Amino acid sequence: MALLAAVAITTLIANAATRLRGTAVAFFAVSIAANVVAAGATTTAQVTVLAVAGLAASGILFVAARDGEYGEDPGWRLWAATLIAAVATPAAFVAFRTVATEMPDLTLFGADNATDVVQVAAFWLLSSGTAVLVTARGAVRTSLGALLMLTGVQLLMRYAPGPQLELTIAVAWVEVVVALTGAYLIVNERAVRE
Repeated sequence: MALLAAVAITTLIANAATRLRGTAVAFFAVSIAANVVAAGATTTAQVTVLAVAGLAASGILFVAARDGEYGEDPGWRLWAATLIAAVATPAAFVAFRTVATEMPDLTLFGADNATDVVQVAAFWLLSSGTAVLVTARGAVRTSLGALLMLTGVQLLMRYAPGPQLELTIAVAWVEVVVALTGAYLIVNERAVRE
């Protein structure tokens, strides 16, 4: 449960960030927390690829900010996105989990079923990303929502049959392309505002 708490807290910090550079750093923390959650269910090569993709995406957004002042205040959108994610995560876990028919026993302290933890973290990231996208007003929060969703997809693809390194590399490239697209939109939005 501690790993799930780390994923949830870093996601909430990224969602609440009012400056793009803070959002970028917080997203990197989300990426690291997600990789730690998935470390037991995947190979070192896959974790490395996803960690580098998270670092690249965060770096792209960090550079796109140009200074520490540019950002987007989430305002009420923070609370709406958190509420949507908090309701959608357990519903998605109950409806779509892939491991067993019985309900898992997730303890606060002690050994957890790693598969359940990975799936709960993935559903949290998917629902948080969707909620951020639904409540987004500008390019900063839209980019964050898309990156959170991709991080959730990266966790869920651990259950894909067959070799996963190629799929991991493909999704890592998609994450970098989404970050580049977000940076392009952010730079253009800033140019229009100035």
